[in-house]
Amino acid sequence: MTAVGIFDSGVGGLSVLSEFRRLAPEHPVIYLADQAWAPYGERSLAAVRDRSVSIARDLINRGCDLIVVACNSASAAALHHLREVFPGTPFVGMEPAVKPAASQSERGVVGVLATDATFQGELYASVVDRHSNGVRIVEQACPGLADAVERLGVHARETLALVERYVAPLREAGVDTLVLGCTHYPFLLGAIQEVAGSGVTVIDPSPAVARQTVRLLGTPETGGSTVFLTTGGADVFATQISALVGDETQPVSTPIAIVRHRIEMTEVAVAVADLTAQEVTAIVNAANDRLQHGGGVAAAIVRAGGAIIQEQSDVWLNERGPLPADQAAVTTAGVMPADHVIHVAGPIYRDGQDNEGLLRVAIAAALNAAREIKANSIAFPAISAGIYGYPRDEATAVLADEVVDWVVGQPHVLEEVRLVALDPEVADLFAAGLEIAVGRVRPGQPLARPE
Repeated sequence: MTAVGIFDSGVGGLSVLSEFRRLAPEHPVIYLADQAWAPYGERSLAAVRDRSVSIARDLINRGCDLIVVACNSASAAALHHLREVFPGTPFVGMEPAVKPAASQSERGVVGVLATDATFQGELYASVVDRHSNGVRIVEQACPGLADAVERLGVHARETLALVERYVAPLREAGVDTLVLGCTHYPFLLGAIQEVAGSGVTVIDPSPAVARQTVRLLGTPETGGSTVFLTTGGADVFATQISALVGDETQPVSTPIAIVRHRIEMTEVAVAVADLTAQEVTAIVNAANDRLQHGGGVAAAIVRAGGAIIQEQSDVWLNERGPLPADQAAVTTAGVMPADHVIHVAGPIYRDGQDNEGLLRVAIAAALNAAREIKANSIAFPAISAGIYGYPRDEATAVLADEVVDWVVGQPHVLEEVRLVALDPEVADLFAAGLEIAVGRVRPGQPLARPE
């Protein structure tokens, strides 16, 4: 049974999913919300294009033979490119509904609500050029509006104020037809229609996208279900799904690897994701030597896993004293998907000390601890590259290099080492460091991109 893949930066694509399930209620679907990388609309076109390729590849590997790019920003940045990269896979994108809006407009004035990324994309420019037919197009970028939907602030006073701010100028410009150019915006349809007024027709392209998907699909299958994936927190996404479309389900948090390489029996991967949502045996925390987890990644880990992490850290400290640079403290991961947290003393970057040596010792301590607890997978953040002041390019390069060295020396211990970044810039630094490290131990062998 083959599946339709649907992806968006977050929950906006759920509006497309809802329309598709009205037409094909039992066809299998894999919906992926790239919430660790949201919002797309505020990123560069090149970055969104590259990220979309990684996600499409992931969905294809999961068995999807048709993919819906349920995000206007991603469609604007990547739709044509995706069709070139994956010629054997049909793609359906979010094309701004300028054509039907132009044909329906009686005054010849059409408004478009969208993100900056959508307006900057070639797809939007092409659609306007082909279909405006002399109609005046009034564009309105809407920063913060998609994020308000992600926060489930659909009825919040601040969200309604944003709607007023963005829609009122279009009303005053005399538009009689209004295009929703972001898949998040249908969840605000009532508020948008109220501000626009009864004389304005609001067009949501989601039903047309769903119809096109079914046309390409042919006869929908029966007996299938919808699998929800997120690169962010699964519990948060579950709450959003329930609030917006009424499904009670448990999504799965999954990383999207931008690069990976197999060294002996170990896969070393780089991903943009939430460290606290990783389904691995252990995640690594760059702690202080007193194991007080009050800031940075450490604080995020305790918030996600619960107070028991700090409680067990305090027990370790009371029994053994401050954490040495060459040792690790292992605690439970609490309610996080991982089983353990491996705490190492991430060095504070200082002039005049052996910063690289201290960082390598901490990384090796974490890996040795993973071996001792018989872990099969471990996820690292960019240790010391945050509040500890270690330059990000240097920290990520050292971490990647030490991981590769350790894996080469102990090739049958771990199945996976995951280098996790919260943002694509750090992920790119991890990938560059990994490429150098692998090239050093395996000269001439290119780094493997995900198949």
